[in-house]
Amino acid sequence: MIMDNLYTSHADYGLMSAKLARAFEWLKANDLKEIEPGQRIAVDSPRISAQVQAYQTLEPKEVRFEAHRVYIDIQLVVSGRETIYWAPLARVPQISAAYDYDKDVVFFEEPKAAVALTMEAGDYAVFFPTDAHKPRCIAAQPENVQKIVMKVAV
Repeated sequence: MIMDNLYTSHADYGLMSAKLARAFEWLKANDLKEIEPGQRIAVDSPRISAQVQAYQTLEPKEVRFEAHRVYIDIQLVVSGRETIYWAPLARVPQISAAYDYDKDVVFFEEPKAAVALTMEAGDYAVFFPTDAHKPRCIAAQPENVQKIVMKVAV
């Protein structure tokens, strides 16, 4: 897992694969606030796509931990504030719902401990297949969030 801010950090880019670097190039080249929520954009189909989401944050108990096998997630908050909980997949207990091949997602029971990442506009987190994460959670109070989720094929 990597967490940083899109507009102030460049150090992470040297650690990234060409596909991850391409996804970040796309994020920096577009006016993200102008993209309508609900869109799925093929950046380099089928290897890289962007999903534009808008929602209100939820109580953590209303959201499940998830992980992906085929795609890496880059979750970038465009506006609003949310908490994303993270735990290494090795520390997450049993699966709560079988792996969905079409959606590339598997859900897990709550781990004993997780790290809370408070995300604000411009902040991003990169979740690899070894990272369990629980997005969309309230940071301080329920808030409307717009977010871009880049899906980058492993």
